[in-house]
Amino acid sequence: MNKKSLTYLILIVIGATLLRIWHLDKPEGMWNDEYLTWNISRARLFTDFFTAINSNCHAPLHYIYLKLWMWIFHDTDKFLRLSSVVPGVLGVITMYFAGFEFKKKDGANTAVVAAFLAGISSFLIYFSQEIRIYSLLFFLTCLVLLYALKIFNSPSKKNFFLYSLFSLLLILTHTIGFVFVFFSTAALMVFAVPKKNTKDFMLFSILGVVILALPFVPLISSILFKNGYFSQWWAPFNFSRTLFIFTDIFSPVLYDTFHVYNTFSDAFYKNGVINIGYLVFAIIPTLIGIICFINGVLNPKRTQGYMLSVIVCTVLTVLIAAMAGKIVFVTKYIIEILPLVILLAADGFCAFKSKAFKISIATIFIVLNLFFFAVSKTSAVRLVREEGQRLPVVAMQNMGLKKNDKIMFLYYPNGWYFKYVDFSNPDNAPYAIAFCITKNNYSYFMSKNLDHNEMYHGVEAKNKLKPVFASKKNNFLDASLDMFLFKKLEKGDRLFLVDLTSVSFFPMNVINEIASAENTAMYDKAPLLYLVMSYVKNFTLEKAKRELVYGGYYDTGAWRIYVFEKA
Repeated sequence: MNKKSLTYLILIVIGATLLRIWHLDKPEGMWNDEYLTWNISRARLFTDFFTAINSNCHAPLHYIYLKLWMWIFHDTDKFLRLSSVVPGVLGVITMYFAGFEFKKKDGANTAVVAAFLAGISSFLIYFSQEIRIYSLLFFLTCLVLLYALKIFNSPSKKNFFLYSLFSLLLILTHTIGFVFVFFSTAALMVFAVPKKNTKDFMLFSILGVVILALPFVPLISSILFKNGYFSQWWAPFNFSRTLFIFTDIFSPVLYDTFHVYNTFSDAFYKNGVINIGYLVFAIIPTLIGIICFINGVLNPKRTQGYMLSVIVCTVLTVLIAAMAGKIVFVTKYIIEILPLVILLAADGFCAFKSKAFKISIATIFIVLNLFFFAVSKTSAVRLVREEGQRLPVVAMQNMGLKKNDKIMFLYYPNGWYFKYVDFSNPDNAPYAIAFCITKNNYSYFMSKNLDHNEMYHGVEAKNKLKPVFASKKNNFLDASLDMFLFKKLEKGDRLFLVDLTSVSFFPMNVINEIASAENTAMYDKAPLLYLVMSYVKNFTLEKAKRELVYGGYYDTGAWRIYVFEKA
């Protein structure tokens, strides 16, 4: 490490930090996954905390980290987001040292480029501002990569132990982190460890991970093998969408993060119109990144073989799981490969012989990334979490919510908005008694013959709702709405129906058509979540319009708030 490269690192870290704290305080508040993370982390340590973790789909380390963070600092949104900024910046620093370890003697350039790519990555900046596991996950994966590379250069017991330790921490952060660790460890045995050291490697790495993980086996097993949502609840697998992984990794355009388009081709060409902005700001930086990555892979060294095999095997495993309906295939679920991709791209860039070529592609890449980041309304720091739960709270305040009004929430329970509700104001009393039909309790209101515990699992459970969706009549839901909501309204009372439009976009006639069609393909492909929430919304709206006076609606983010009044 020389003085010049260290100076570059300091400048990169300052820049990366500034990019991550810019627009850090989000006016829309936390969205679903962030709220879950915060809610679990604030649970009482020796009673509810581990029970709450067990009920979620992720491993416990990030929740423990966030609990410690909240104990030291505040749990305001801004401070909670800072908990992701710190590992995000530490990941940038670790990429620098990984670059040095990768090249050893002449690694200064690769180290600086790797740190720079991590520092300006819009994907990493976005998750450095989100109250989720992914920033910490990236940092831990960088550490795993760093000590894997150290094993190549010096297969010592210390490096074996630290590789094992950080691998364990990675597994304890991400439920499917074991996939990356498994292939990383297997690839190290093939590419890094001389035959005479294989026995030591197995002892200090593989057995080390197993021994350190033993106390956590019951918790990990429960998370991995318990019944949970099947992926078709959210979205069916789509091969075309997998291409967004490349643009999310290399460009400032994060379409896979927000599911803007159903297919990759729709992003740059739809209804006969070419999206020039997408071609310029997404495709061009992505092509530059891919060219550099390929050039890095073509250098036939053991380290390249290790990283490429881990990338390919990890992606293929997650892809197969997504095709089987076990998970949804999105970029954030394979964030472990990102440090390896960045390092190979950085080395590939430095390996080009032509200085003029490197200056040209570097200038284009940097200008496009930073210009989009600074100017675009959809850049990483300006992307609105449209499901943010502060949005409907502020909207109803502006709409003049009164203490005698009633609220019906769809998708989330009323308690999920309490973080942003001032209960010292008597006009906010309707929140405490709000009626809710959520993604978790819908079966209770849809039919008396439905078992809530089985409604998230498999095609058979989904088919139980098919007759309900095929009909506009639902006496059970109608009676439930009367009992819990409509009969409680008195003259002059207003009803605020709070709907999350991103999960309820099917009109009732489309739902009926999908469920009653002779060809079942449409029903099989339609995500259950969208059918359920669309059906409940439409049914409730039609009933409200028959029995109450309609006062219009108000849109904010992904929310639409309908207003009715009892005549």
